Amino acid sequence: MSNCLQEFGYRKTPHNHGEIMRIRPNHRALLAAGTAVLALSLTACNGDDQAAATGGGSADKPAASTSGSASAGTGTPASNEKPADTTTTGAPGTSKAPQKSSGGTSAGSGTSGGSGSTSGGGGGSANNTEAYAWKHACAMTQLSVNVRPGSGSQRIIEVSNKGTSACGLDLLPTVDLGDSNSADQSRNVRPLVPSGLGGPDHALLAGKKAYAVIDLNPGGKAGSAKGINEMNVLVSPSHMANADTRNFPIASGTQVSGPKLGLYRDSVADAVSSMKQADTPQQ
Repeated sequence: MSNCLQEFGYRKTPHNHGEIMRIRPNHRALLAAGTAVLALSLTACNGDDQAAATGGGSADKPAASTSGSASAGTGTPASNEKPADTTTTGAPGTSKAPQKSSGGTSAGSGTSGGSGSTSGGGGGSANNTEAYAWKHACAMTQLSVNVRPGSGSQRIIEVSNKGTSACGLDLLPTVDLGDSNSADQSRNVRPLVPSGLGGPDHALLAGKKAYAVIDLNPGGKAGSAKGINEMNVLVSPSHMANADTRNFPIASGTQVSGPKLGLYRDSVADAVSSMKQADTPQQ
């Protein structure tokens, strides 16, 4: 019994064994304070446990959300991404898209380079070369012929290839000077030509011209053959018939004496040089 009383704060007094005395009030206050502290400690611990349990669940959820966002980022971009990033990513692909250009046909394109290098068409094709011309004689249907005045008493015979392929001309035309009103052309005057002729035909490419120069009076003599008013030209005598001869008028009073004719050349100046070498009557 005394032990129980001691546990609850009571004890016997040494002077009076039959009387029980309460512990002094200050001991009770200390006991009450300790009990209160213990209760508060237990409450705090319980709250920490609940907070820890609650906090652990909250931490797991953001982790799952972050994982989901990362997973989604591998597919469709997140909504908070800057639009500029998407535009920048797509721009190189758009700028590299091939575009048609009329110039492509121009750069590097064979069509532009070939066609521009040769006037009048053909543009470096296999049928517009010298080798092709040497194997294919010119037909009168693909040519045009003109005679125009040159320096002094010279006349320029100009042959143009109006076709689409190269062709070969004789080294020089056949020319005679006569009276257009005479039925007898046997007395027509023939010019001198360069001697030692030989070699392949003159190659005339498509769209190009060949020139032969005849000087009607190279010595400048005052005397002239009588009744001459016409020049007859057959541009390629070994490949054409006499019917392909073209006739060109000569102005009245033109002095004709010892005429000279040169070979076909690609320029008038070269044709003049060839004409000056004429020394043999043309047959």
